[in-house]
Amino acid sequence: MIYILLVLLILTYIFFLNRKKHSKEETSNGNKIALISILFSSLILFIFSLSYDLSDTHEYKKIHDKNVSVRKNIKTIKENIPLLESRLLNSPDDFNGWLMLGKSYSILSDYQKALRAYQVAINLRPNNMDIIKEYILVLRSDSENINKEIIKKYFKIYLAQTNDAQGLIDQLSFAFSINDNLLAESALNNLIKHPEIVNKDQYKNLLTQLINNRSPTQNILDINIMVKGNYPGFFFIILKQKNINQPFAIKRIEANKSSYNIKITNNDFMIKSNSSIPNQFDFIIKHSAAESFSQDNKPIEVYKKEIKNYQSIKNDILKINF
Repeated sequence: MIYILLVLLILTYIFFLNRKKHSKEETSNGNKIALISILFSSLILFIFSLSYDLSDTHEYKKIHDKNVSVRKNIKTIKENIPLLESRLLNSPDDFNGWLMLGKSYSILSDYQKALRAYQVAINLRPNNMDIIKEYILVLRSDSENINKEIIKKYFKIYLAQTNDAQGLIDQLSFAFSINDNLLAESALNNLIKHPEIVNKDQYKNLLTQLINNRSPTQNILDINIMVKGNYPGFFFIILKQKNINQPFAIKRIEANKSSYNIKITNNDFMIKSNSSIPNQFDFIIKHSAAESFSQDNKPIEVYKKEIKNYQSIKNDILKINF
């Protein structure tokens, strides 16, 4: 912008010189006018320079170039995914291929497909803690509340093998996100004991606050479930008010038995700050072969019961057969 103004000033000066070249007097006057114009324009340039930060232009250019690069990379990833999936059909034990597929889908925010790819990679190399760390991140990006049990499981595996301080901090963040005070207390205790943590006072203060604010677990339902069919995978027990899409409580259990005794508590609430239980709601069991529950991977409903009067059954054992 500054260079354009300078060019305009030079052109203006040349214009006045040519216009007045036939007369000495006129040339002299023209030079004066041109000089005044230049001085005036220089003053404008100086004022402009006070408010204009040239470094901003470089920053904007960097941002623009980065956005262009990201768009090109996303386009390349989308084009390469079918080729990668085709290659994996012929080489199902290609660990790096599954890992690349998981990363690719994760960048595109297609977390369900990313999780399936990561699961295969973990099965191929279950002791690779870097992959488990990435898998936890994708699970959290997908849904912390819905995937909370599987996230807890893999945090336990990861931390048992690495005792990673940053992993403990991530676990603490996750515990606060899902309002799991017991998990938060465990993470805080481990952080306080960890040799790499220097500022332990902040964690000690947090632990004291959690203990002081600790509330007892509230039991919602005792359930006995008898299963006749074969359902490999997982069950999702859902409590949902009518005409409301979001359940107010959900519990995930591994489907590996024919009989289950389950307690649903306030820890299974989707929003922990809201512990009110409606007197009428739907009790639903869904089944899925996958570990996570999302819009892209919808489990199949295998049982549904309308609870018409919760107050009359809250102290009983709800018996379910399907």
